[in-house]
Amino acid sequence: MANNKKPINAGAVYADKMTDKAVYDALCDVYIGGAYCARAITDAIKNLKEQRARAFVTSAFYGVLDKNVRLEKIIKELCDRPPQKNAEVLLKQGLYYVGYSDIPHYAAVNRIVELSKSIGGVFGGFINAVLKKSIGYSPKFKSTLERFSYEHCTPEWLCKMLISDYSETRAASILDAELPSGTHVRPVKGRTTDAEFSEACKGLKSTEYGYYCDKNALDKLEGGTYAVQSLSSVKAVRKYAEGLTGGTALDLCAAPGGKSVYLYELGDYKITACDIYPHKLDLMRGYAKKYGAKISVRLNDATVHNAEFDGAFDLVIADCPCSGTGTLRSRPDILLHRKPSDLAGLNALQTKILAASATYPKRGGILCYSTCSVLKCENERIVRDFLESHSEYTLLDETKLLPDADACDGFYIARFVRS
Repeated sequence: MANNKKPINAGAVYADKMTDKAVYDALCDVYIGGAYCARAITDAIKNLKEQRARAFVTSAFYGVLDKNVRLEKIIKELCDRPPQKNAEVLLKQGLYYVGYSDIPHYAAVNRIVELSKSIGGVFGGFINAVLKKSIGYSPKFKSTLERFSYEHCTPEWLCKMLISDYSETRAASILDAELPSGTHVRPVKGRTTDAEFSEACKGLKSTEYGYYCDKNALDKLEGGTYAVQSLSSVKAVRKYAEGLTGGTALDLCAAPGGKSVYLYELGDYKITACDIYPHKLDLMRGYAKKYGAKISVRLNDATVHNAEFDGAFDLVIADCPCSGTGTLRSRPDILLHRKPSDLAGLNALQTKILAASATYPKRGGILCYSTCSVLKCENERIVRDFLESHSEYTLLDETKLLPDADACDGFYIARFVRS
């Protein structure tokens, strides 16, 4: 199998049937059950007691998802007909073991064949034959776009859009950016000092506003002194509040509440946090209570104008639903379910939310539009169309975070001033 990109190491050889089955179960949850990868891997490793086993399963699981485009192409070329779903999952796991882990080829094939015996409806001889054919196999490409897609492990439709938006060289840089491993945490104001938190996180990778921690490090930190929040999210909230010290603030798409809580810590804000789903309101209330943030939580559909909000806020945040293409490194399962046809619907939703919120800021107030997408059709073009139809607004600034330049997930923020 061709290896045109630095492989993700699956960890030290760990020959245990439980670990291989745990990887398979997690992958089935995502590929067949449609589960989010974070939930799937959490469920898969909860019964594994050894840290080495948990690390192997986690690394292999995310490795398969990261290489999904390559694995699918190899399966397509080596199989006469599309395999059944559970057989396809097994093949992807085996192809990853063979091509991208430190497991010897013969051992990788044997482990997957043994695993196949415990899965109904899967023929071990078929699995064995395909995996052996994959050793040393080089795929064939019909176009430069198909090769680019394979090399950068990204669907062709997204590669084409990124190349159009940024150039081929920059698109490759964005897709290949290696982000720090671990969970990003920040100190909670009033619960710890910067000095105390730095001492507690000694030896960990620091950022401008926090640290990257693995599970062992998190377990050692005192509960309540830190909040789990991605670096891009932290930077986005600080950008929303740039030049402000407080006032009334409206967060229109606030769930699960992390941005609202951090905004509360940054200044003297009276915050109203909204979401369209009732079950998420309790989640937001619980999150705010956990960190002592006084936030008013409201049920509200951001796409429908709410006259009660008119002219009532110094700061309005519309962090809109989007394709999530800026978070592919932390959420690789996004591309399994996202289709290019989804973008038109997302664009319509983004436009509707921004238009509905246009009357909410006070005169001189700030309206923020943001997404965790890196696509211009969800960012710059939405902003351009909004300005063309809302002459009372002036673009204050635009901020774009990109994985290769900013060492964090992609994020876009545009701030408008209501004149």
